[in-house]
Amino acid sequence: MSRRIEFTANYTRPAAEIHRTLTDEGFWRNRVEQGADKGLTLAHLTAGEGTIDVALAQDIDKAALPGVVSKILKGELSITRGEVWGPLTDGKAEGTFSTTATGIPINASGTATLVDTAEGSTLTVEGDVEVSVRLIGGTIEGLVTEQILGILAKDQEVVEEWITANS
Repeated sequence: MSRRIEFTANYTRPAAEIHRTLTDEGFWRNRVEQGADKGLTLAHLTAGEGTIDVALAQDIDKAALPGVVSKILKGELSITRGEVWGPLTDGKAEGTFSTTATGIPINASGTATLVDTAEGSTLTVEGDVEVSVRLIGGTIEGLVTEQILGILAKDQEVVEEWITANS
C-alpha cells in the first residue's frame, strides 16, 4: 500500500522566475551550503539550458528518528531526494521528484507542474510514498509523507527568498 502526496504552492511571481530558480545550479549549491551542518550533500547535479537533474543526500541521526522507525532501521539512514525539471514552454514546466533511502525501504516519486496564473504561478506536486515494511509500513508512510510536505513548504519559502535576494 502507498500514501498519496498532494501539494500546491502559489507564487506571486511568474512561472519563468520560479523555473529559472529551480533550474539554477547556484540555487541548489546554496541549498547544500545552508544545510551542510545537517549533513546535506550534493549527490549529483546536471544542468542544461532551462533544465536540471539534481539530487541532495542527507545522513539522518538515528537518535532523531521516531522510535517506530529507529527500531526497524538496518544500519545507517541516508535519504536522497532528486528533482528533474524540463524546459519552460508557453508558461508551463514539468518535472519529476524521487526520494529513496538506505537502511529502510522508502520510495517516493511523482510529478510536478509549474504554470503561470493570473496572480503569478502555481506549482502542483503529486505522487506516492511507499514503505515496504510489514505491519508498520503504513505508519512510516504517514511520517514520511508529513516530512515531504514540510520540505515542499520550506522549498517554497527558499525559492521566494532566493528570487528576492538575486533579482
